Formats: sequence, structure tokens, C-alpha cells
Amino acid sequence: MSQIYAQFIDGFRQAASSREFNDLRRIGAELKFPLVNSDGTAVALETVRALWLYLVDKGWKMIEDPVTGQIAGAKIAGPYNDTVAACETGYCKTEFSLAHVANLFELTESIDALREALSPFAQEHDVRFLGYGIQPLTPPSRDLLFKKARSCFWEQVLPSNQHIPPEEGDDVHLFTVNAGSHVHVSILPEDAARAVNVLNGFAGAQIALTAHSPIWRGRCDDRYLCVNEKLWDWWEPALGRVGVPPRPFNDLEDYVNTIESLAPIYVKRDGHPITLSGFDTFRDYYNSDDVKGKSIHGDSVSLKPKPDDIRVHNSCYWFTARISQYFTVENRVFDQQPPDELESAAALTLGLVSAANAAWEELSQYSWSSLRQARESACCKGLEGSTDEFSMVELADRMLQVADYGLSKRRLGEEKYLEPLREHLRRRSCPALFAKEIFDESGIRGMVELLAF
Repeated sequence: MSQIYAQFIDGFRQAASSREFNDLRRIGAELKFPLVNSDGTAVALETVRALWLYLVDKGWKMIEDPVTGQIAGAKIAGPYNDTVAACETGYCKTEFSLAHVANLFELTESIDALREALSPFAQEHDVRFLGYGIQPLTPPSRDLLFKKARSCFWEQVLPSNQHIPPEEGDDVHLFTVNAGSHVHVSILPEDAARAVNVLNGFAGAQIALTAHSPIWRGRCDDRYLCVNEKLWDWWEPALGRVGVPPRPFNDLEDYVNTIESLAPIYVKRDGHPITLSGFDTFRDYYNSDDVKGKSIHGDSVSLKPKPDDIRVHNSCYWFTARISQYFTVENRVFDQQPPDELESAAALTLGLVSAANAAWEELSQYSWSSLRQARESACCKGLEGSTDEFSMVELADRMLQVADYGLSKRRLGEEKYLEPLREHLRRRSCPALFAKEIFDESGIRGMVELLAF
């Protein structure tokens, strides 16, 4: 057993013991919302900082960034962990990582509580948190970057200007505008690889039902219903760290071997990022005695590898589904959903993970190459997409049946949360098509009012 694999196993055990796993899985939701003015433009940075101070005034605790020393968010304790409010890459992309809960009804309560907490701020500042998958008007750029420890060095380590001109920033700044709905589900180590395979294998079907990001830069992108997911391909097309993995994983050890074969990007020391270069794999870095890295200011830094570096490395690849640095299964495939459908992403994920064996049996009918192709087809055409082996409607239908079975096994009545997705399937539609209708009829302002959380 490699030391890195042993660290994974230990991490799973610690996470499971802290969760009181029992018979029910814990569910976590990362809800990312474009924060816009009433006309759809990105809010100012000062407005975002005012949001954090507003939450602190309501009893949340301030989060300070170790690099800038500035307020970077707020948090409040939940039953198992904290609810954390912050910005991701862009300051107009707010992120609320809700404290983990035991079922989807409790998740609804958390979402309702968040809406209640944010509404007075939105009214006072005349801003909107959008249930939508991308900033609809303001284009991505360096100007939207929220500078903090996690976001201040990517221009240097993975530079690219294929989609954003140099005078406006770098391709990594595409991520200043996208807004997803990520789901975390607690898992035991022996079940993790299959759960990841299932969620990656159904990526195309999930996108087909939930695509919701065709309007951005103030116009409709006629190529895609799901621009949000395509940003990953545009930023990092060659390094094998994004999208659906080239093959399913045999087991957890195979998963870890794959991850440790990726080159390291950075580690943390005292909260500060130290970037790494010259290592073909994380394994090479981890087995080194003395390493030279660079601070964000370009200074050479001497360091020795530490076990916690594995957690940082484990956040530096972006498969549509992965094992997170918190040792949950993380489903990252969804655009942010319309305001009245925010639980649907969690319901679908939880149902598939809860019926992972049945889900894998269904997926095994198809080649992995077709399942990977389905992601691209769904980004373009939604439920109208297809591959040589199946139509997206067919795959989505089978997926919903499996997810319904998985939720029904929990015997809580959570299957009702799949109803918005069933309705999309019945209508052969997805939220992106409704967003395009709103845009055609009422423009950006109509979208802002109808999609406000």
C-alpha cells in the first residue's frame, strides 16, 4: 500500500467517524449564484464585502484571507459542519456551501433559511442572486477576479489566452462568471470508486436535464445550452484533469494511482500557496526530500512534502465527479438551477449514489467512449443529443428510474424532489430553453427578475 493511498484511507475513516454515518448518507450542497445588479451587470466588489459584513452582523463569523488580510466570507455553525459563504474565482459569483444534512427535506430547510437570510440584503442593495448557471451580461475578465489565496496564481502556472485576450486577462478568468450547483454525498472508501464512475458515466444525461447557461456576454451562445461545463474544456483541454475521465476506475486504489500520476500545482504553507514546477507527477513530488517552490511573489521557497499536501492536490483536478478533499463524492456537473428547483441536483446525485450498483449495471450496456461523447452532445443539444449507441432521452429516462429507486430505498419520500427533472424529460426540454425564451421576450432584465433566488 502506497503512503498516498494510506492517507486516502485514513482520510475516509476520519471523515466517516466525524459524520456519524449510520444508515443515512449526509448531503452537502455548494450553491453558486451570479450576484447581479437589477440590470444584470456584475455587482461591485464593495457590494460583496458589504454582504459578508451584513452576515457577520447577523451572527456569522468573519473569514479572513491569509494572503490579502481582507474579509473573504463568513460562516455559521451547522449540525455537522459549517455553512460557509464566500466568493469562488470571481467576486460576482457568490458561493454558499451549506452545512451537511441527513436528508433532502432538511436541505430544503437550509435553502429556505438561506433565502430568508439573503432577501433583506438583496432588497436594500437592489441586487439579485440568480438561479442561473453563468453571469448573463458582464464578460469574464481579470477585473472580476476575487484575489485570495486560492485564486491568485493560476495565471502563472497554467497560462492561456485562447479565449480571453491578454489585455483582458487569462483563460482562467473564464471562471469569474460561471455558477454551478455542486453536491457532496458521504461515502465509505469501498464504495467511492463505483459512485464516481456512476456520476461520471451519467454526466451527459445529467447535463441534458439540467443545462442552464446559454446566455452570457449579453447574448445567446447558439452553440451550447451548457456553456458553464464547456469552460473547463476551453481552459484546460490537454492535461487530462477535467470532464469525464478517459476510463472508469477499477477501485479506490486505481483512483488514487491515477490522481497521484497528475503533476502537482501547488501546496500550502501557513495558509499561503507555494507553486511547484519540475515534477511530472505528484508521486515524484511527494517522494522528494527537499523541494524548491515559489511564493506568489516569485520568491524561492524551500519545503518538505507533508501528508496534508495530498488534500490540496486532490482539489486540483476537475472531473465532473470526483472524490473531494473532504473525502465525499462530489458531483460537479450541474449548472445552477432555477430558484424553485434547487434541490433537484442533490436529489439526482443522492439517488444515483444510493443505487450505485444498479446504476453501474445500466451504464455497463454502453461503451465508456459513448458515455464521454454524451457530455459534449448534451452541452450542445440537451435532450435532443445522442451518440451512436443511445439517445439522450433514452439515457436520461433510465437514469431517472435508477435515481428514483435509490431514493425510494431510503424510505423517506425524497423521490418527489426528482419531479422537476421528470417534467423536463416529459417536455423534452431543460432550463436553458426556458432561459432562452425569457431572453428573447424580455432580455436580460426579464431573466434577472424571473430567475432571482
